[in-house]
Amino acid sequence: MPRKTPKKVRAVDVLLDILRDEGATTIFGNPGSTEMPLMDALVDAPDFRYVLGLQEATAVAMADGYALKTGRPAFVNLHAAGGLGNAMGVLVASKASETPLVVTAGQQDTRHLFSDPWLAGDLVSLAKPVTKWATEVRRGADVGMALRRAFAIAATPPQGPVFLSLPMDILEQEVEARIPAKSRLAARAPSPGAGDLAELLAACDPARVAVLIGDDVPADASDGAVALAHAGGYVVYGAQLTSRAAFPSHDPCWGGMLKPDFAAIREKLADVEAVLMIGGRAFVAYPYREERPIPEAAKFFHVAVSPEAIGREFPADYAVTGNVGATLEQVASELRDLVDQTGAAERVKALGARKAAGERVARAAILAESAARPISPDLAVLSVLDALPEGALIANDSAATFGLVQSIMKTEPGLYFFSRGGVLGCAMPAAAGIGLAHDGWVACFCGDGGAMYSPQALWSAAHYKSRVIFFVFNNARYNVLMNVAKGLGAKNALAGKYVGMDVIEPRVDFQALAKSMGVPSVRADDPEAIAAAIAEATRRDGPSLIEIAIA
Repeated sequence: MPRKTPKKVRAVDVLLDILRDEGATTIFGNPGSTEMPLMDALVDAPDFRYVLGLQEATAVAMADGYALKTGRPAFVNLHAAGGLGNAMGVLVASKASETPLVVTAGQQDTRHLFSDPWLAGDLVSLAKPVTKWATEVRRGADVGMALRRAFAIAATPPQGPVFLSLPMDILEQEVEARIPAKSRLAARAPSPGAGDLAELLAACDPARVAVLIGDDVPADASDGAVALAHAGGYVVYGAQLTSRAAFPSHDPCWGGMLKPDFAAIREKLADVEAVLMIGGRAFVAYPYREERPIPEAAKFFHVAVSPEAIGREFPADYAVTGNVGATLEQVASELRDLVDQTGAAERVKALGARKAAGERVARAAILAESAARPISPDLAVLSVLDALPEGALIANDSAATFGLVQSIMKTEPGLYFFSRGGVLGCAMPAAAGIGLAHDGWVACFCGDGGAMYSPQALWSAAHYKSRVIFFVFNNARYNVLMNVAKGLGAKNALAGKYVGMDVIEPRVDFQALAKSMGVPSVRADDPEAIAAAIAEATRRDGPSLIEIAIA
């Protein structure tokens, strides 16, 4: 019997089939001529949603927000060397946040790459410093395998962006109509060292154990973190600069965020006997300070998803690696038999009382200056928090949230994300992307400076009717930079002449900017006006922008 000739399809059709199988039928991008094979294929693929960003940084940041919210790798398609270059800043942030992204860019036709044609470039070398893995596909037959590998690497802890350069003629090549099978990953399992860690923790005075949640702990580890904290009666602190929330801020064990200042952290942890760090990094200092954030005699225990996190900041007295959520649940289970649960419950109750008292003090202090105009950053943020609808998600990159109001911030797992990489301009497009995956409202917190890095996100939010309220806290300056200058005793601060730190003459007209992008906007300068503006925004089918003048 004659052998059957394998059915042939284009490599781009294999690409789309794999995206379907990976659950990545939302494509973020900004197309150009080198992406035409993909754009043509999408004409006959109605099951795909193409989300247009008007600039490549916006497209990547929207995908970043979407991936953080869904917990799955998002797919991005950029345009050649220039497009990848435009996206580099956000990729720095995505790598720091360990966001799973599969980023592709169209490359020029391989048949004339040797002559350095227009739009061509060494895309792989550009992408390598800001991705986990980067390669260029040179045969249509390799597209399927390369894409499967890209999704697997992006999703494997520590997660992060990966990059594929896709020459346009490669996607048009005919290949066998089959897609490589998806690799099966091991089931979620605790570290075998969970029992030993529980015994070490139980040997410490539970009133002098502090738990620190790192900057990369996924929301699905929250149940284990809460169970461990309650089993031991431990206080839990988070990092101020964290890409995700992994411990609910309403829980009585929550002690708040630690400021990125080693002296402030040491003061908070001065009396601890042991520190349990969960995640990759919890000790963040900005700027540098010659200080050890934990007492020299304190024991240091560590739970992380991968070995590369161990010893990054301190050598561990005992460390375990594996699935973080499952490991914490196992440690909690063991602790319940090792730690007196009546005492643990009493400590949890006391921590809750201390937390509530601290929040009342902070709220009173903020409201004590409510008559001042413009209002303080703390009052602006507090007014927003008080008026947001139930279940609202916060996408944040604003330094306005770093003050006293930080102790009242709502940082719930799956409902709070921060631009961990410190790259301005990520929050607005990330919020637009999150809005495509979140059922409720999204509140985007950004400063006036950060809002000018990716204002194109307003158009995408309007076009796709993302339910996002963009809050622009406007003091017409790079205030966080001024504060750094003051803290360092820099000449700018001593002279009272801040070079390149004011955004005035002219001031940015955010109302006109939002209107040009199709987003209704309003300025609200006091708590009552802020509450009214939020109520009006939530009656709309789509985004709004609320500008708040702050001191």
